[in-house]
Amino acid sequence: MNGLMIILIVLMLSQSLLSIVQVKYYQSFIKRITTEQAGTEYEFYTEVVKGKVLRTIVAVVVDTDGKVIQCYICKGLTIFARFKEEQSYRGVQLVSYSTLKKEKKAPHIERALSQIYTRKLEAVT
Repeated sequence: MNGLMIILIVLMLSQSLLSIVQVKYYQSFIKRITTEQAGTEYEFYTEVVKGKVLRTIVAVVVDTDGKVIQCYICKGLTIFARFKEEQSYRGVQLVSYSTLKKEKKAPHIERALSQIYTRKLEAVT
């Protein structure tokens, strides 16, 4: 019984440490992007879309017209996942994803872009 308690404590401590590492990575990524875009008219949004097992975090830099300037995707198991720039969404208008929010079959990235578009509209009105 003592062995089981020790294993549980070690697992809980390692989970806590790995969570701290992931939070520090996320904070440093966000700080880097916001520092790069400081002083511009661009806006920065992040959105999390939860799947059955994995989560997808989408971070986008958009201009005032809603055109994607940069798009970063982080998906996978939390501690192993890193943000990667997704070139295929560069130059795309957010309005083209306006109807995907409720569609469960839509890819996570596109659902996140739809949610970001909705948030951008709410900020304007």
